[in-house]
Amino acid sequence: MERKAIEPRQGWPATIEAQGLVYWRTELPGGEEVPYWNESAYYSLSSSEVYDLEASVRILMEMCVEAGDYMIEHNLFSEMGIPGWAVEAIKSTWEAEPPMLYGRFDLAYGHDGVAKLLEFNADTPTSLMETAVQWHWCQDVFGDAGDQWNRVHEALVERWIELAPRLPGDVVHMLHTSAEKSGEDLMTVGYLAETARQASLDVQVLPIEELGYDEFVGFVDRDGAAIRSVFKLYPWEWMLHEEFSEPMLERMGEGMGKTTWVEPIWKMLWSNKGLLPVLWRLFPDHPNLLPAYFDHETHDTLTSFVRKPLLAREGANTTVVIDGAVAEEGPAQGYGGEGFVVQAYTDLGDYGGGRPVLGAWVVDMEPEGLGIRESDSLITDNLSRYVPHAIE
Repeated sequence: MERKAIEPRQGWPATIEAQGLVYWRTELPGGEEVPYWNESAYYSLSSSEVYDLEASVRILMEMCVEAGDYMIEHNLFSEMGIPGWAVEAIKSTWEAEPPMLYGRFDLAYGHDGVAKLLEFNADTPTSLMETAVQWHWCQDVFGDAGDQWNRVHEALVERWIELAPRLPGDVVHMLHTSAEKSGEDLMTVGYLAETARQASLDVQVLPIEELGYDEFVGFVDRDGAAIRSVFKLYPWEWMLHEEFSEPMLERMGEGMGKTTWVEPIWKMLWSNKGLLPVLWRLFPDHPNLLPAYFDHETHDTLTSFVRKPLLAREGANTTVVIDGAVAEEGPAQGYGGEGFVVQAYTDLGDYGGGRPVLGAWVVDMEPEGLGIRESDSLITDNLSRYVPHAIE
């Protein structure tokens, strides 16, 4: 993989805004705005590298299934900071396999050419819009000869078609939080709504703050209509502490007064960074894994590592230790109450413009595409840039 400089398209800000990427600026702490989307460079991959990445993601998916079984069999819920009142719902949905949609593996891809799992965003992954917009960039820049590892859009439409017979009710409600002000959550849900519409589903986009509850009907929309199928871009660990979490758990599934949730609650097993030490416990020395442990476990052999909260976002409350000394700390945002994991440090690689993290998309269980974010720091955070890629 190489990072190559390239001339940005004329008028690119207006182009990507018209395609839905309205949140392409990031505000620095001092108020200065910097571009989040960067098309002054791109990452070039060979087709063999893409095949290797695709194979690695397939293997990781299979290992995650075994890890889910192990977490349940060994009752690791409290160790992973999962509240006890959610356990039965997680167990029952894991067995029943209700509809799931997509996820994103974040991978390190240093110059050794071996992908290493950093984490799995299995519940509320974003950057879907960017992945779609980069395809248009590829066509504009390279024309018909352009190629990417990117059939995420087509796979999402196909997945909605597969799920349609299993989604109760006449409408799929899609929830986002209005507390997110950049537009990222709204546009991500809007994009997913469009893929569902292309699968001939009726869709209604709704702020989760307007979700209602009626003790006779169940969950309802702003018009009082029953909500039977819902996609939510709102993490389960937050939903479990909302006012109506108890009836939500009781009314989960199909039938009168019940709601089918996408993603299903068992995704808490995979979106939790406790997945990392479980994978290492099951598959020690696997080439696609890094040594990882729960914080309370002995990990004296690691002198260079990353300490991550079980539940956190954008590098918050993360600490990077290299050769026994703290090298970098992420922003303190109050995460970590549930606990931490420790994962061996791996160099993301310096490709002449930043340290890239490869986001490999899966739709259902199949690897379908790639998005790359790069950072000037050791921690990938909300100041990291999205950079397109191409297969050459």
